[in-house]
Amino acid sequence: MKKLADDWITKGTLDFEYKKYLLLAYLQEVGKSFEQHKLYPSFADLIMHYRNAAQLKDGKQKLWRSFPKKLTKLDLKNFRMFFESKVTEDHQLKELEDIVDFAMNSLTEHIKVGKNIFDEVEKHLIIEPIGVKALEENEGLLLIDPQYESFYHIYQYRISIFEAAEEKVRGLQTVFIDKIKKSIGITLEQIKIQILKNIKLVSNYSAFRVVALQPYPYEETLLPIVKRSFSGYLDRIVN
Repeated sequence: MKKLADDWITKGTLDFEYKKYLLLAYLQEVGKSFEQHKLYPSFADLIMHYRNAAQLKDGKQKLWRSFPKKLTKLDLKNFRMFFESKVTEDHQLKELEDIVDFAMNSLTEHIKVGKNIFDEVEKHLIIEPIGVKALEENEGLLLIDPQYESFYHIYQYRISIFEAAEEKVRGLQTVFIDKIKKSIGITLEQIKIQILKNIKLVSNYSAFRVVALQPYPYEETLLPIVKRSFSGYLDRIVN
């Protein structure tokens, strides 16, 4: 799918009709992806574009407030002063404001659609530990189990903690290991032990299974939502 440049609002001529055409063409493609329940990378891009537009709107308002002003009225009774900007808002600033407002409204509508898809997928996930949990759960095995497939998707996961904006943020990193065919005669605990032997890890590693009850595109939807849901699940059981 064709992406929208990060700086699409400010790049080139500030023409409302042209920018509107660019955005609507992009959102049409996003809509097609959402109709197929393909959520990523479109959903993350929508949020990024909305934040960029919001920053432009906030920056424009701060710039306008910084211009010099003249006193136009003095209310001695209520101890209030009224000011008017000495600078007249030019056509370019007005065009930018119109573009940003249109973009934020249009992006919001599509973000709501993406959020509904995300919530629907997450609602049909079941997360459960495999065997005895280890004391250290910042790394281990993650088995994704789509009920409509005949394979388990096996990943090694690791939680990284880093500082951001004066707070600690937990990030989930995953490495794909293998796909293993499901078998009635092999338990999840046996699969866990065999995988740990194959990759030469300690046997008391934590392992979790995420069951996906409904079919969704794996790479574009299920996998990224499983990762986010699993990261939240680990936050809840560790904290």
